[in-house]
Amino acid sequence: MAKQEVVSILKPKVLKKGDTVGIVAPSSPQFEPGNLQFATDWLTKMGLHFKIGANCTKSYSSYAGSDSARAEDLHTLWSDEDVTAVLPMRGGAGASRILPKLDFSLFSSKPKILVGFSDITALLIAINQKSNLVTFHGPTLGLMFETAYTHSYYQKAIMGIAPIGLVTDPPAEVWGSEYPPTRMVIAEGKGKGRLTGGCLTLIRGLMGTPYEIDCDDRIVFLEDVDEEPHNIDRILTQMVLAGKFDRARGIIIGDCSGCRPGGSKRNILPLNSSLEVILREHFGHLGIPVIYGLKLGHTPDKVTLPLGVMASLDVTSSSVRFKIEEAACVDKAHSAKK
Repeated sequence: MAKQEVVSILKPKVLKKGDTVGIVAPSSPQFEPGNLQFATDWLTKMGLHFKIGANCTKSYSSYAGSDSARAEDLHTLWSDEDVTAVLPMRGGAGASRILPKLDFSLFSSKPKILVGFSDITALLIAINQKSNLVTFHGPTLGLMFETAYTHSYYQKAIMGIAPIGLVTDPPAEVWGSEYPPTRMVIAEGKGKGRLTGGCLTLIRGLMGTPYEIDCDDRIVFLEDVDEEPHNIDRILTQMVLAGKFDRARGIIIGDCSGCRPGGSKRNILPLNSSLEVILREHFGHLGIPVIYGLKLGHTPDKVTLPLGVMASLDVTSSSVRFKIEEAACVDKAHSAKK
């Protein structure tokens, strides 16, 4: 196995009670205006203050304002010295459109916490790779209190300076448990590398651009929602043909809610393979550990995963050990070599 490169990464300052967060809408607006009040009430319960971006309640086609306006909102709150974390209200669509308008030197000069998933994947990957800043794949502001499991890992990731450590599963349901199990083994093995990943649809949208995902020497996590298996097969085939997994150290596929044949309610093909079969075909013989079913992304229970920190994945036929080995936040934001 090749020697791990020495990488200089930037870590944001940990979020503490009494701090201020900036609320932005870099993608779509909220459908229900009351959701903003609902979310800010939770921030108050957590002992946090907040500032709301100018476009959070605006609507411009499918987006919360024009591309320039949404980018300006992000820049404004990121530049604010009082703001410790910048929290998108939701995903939806449009985050990729603002990437050419972003000042990536701002993100590296003023490290802050950024948390989101789904459409926010575009920002997480681009800022992590262009600014070398740890970003967080986790619940958007309106979902960070969806379950106790979700909120617990959210706080571990951004409100503590210790590594998250071993990732556990939500409490098991005796009745009503769903397929797939949280740690279905696709391929055994051991791997260690920096975390990267996000929503497959957004990752595909970045392919061939300056913001394309870098999977080399990384533990890669992937997930999506309401996509037919044949479409996920197309995305994974494109990534395989592009060599994206040739040097990956491990792969984690999330629950992928609604990604079963017919799950999207828009299936037009008479035949459709199962997602599990597709994953085994693509990932079963790479010689690296691969698991399927972890709770991340588009599920009520979701672990918050920091992009850019070291993690390990140890998979045998009888056990799966996924550990986030490096802290994502620091007492005082600074660059560090790990």
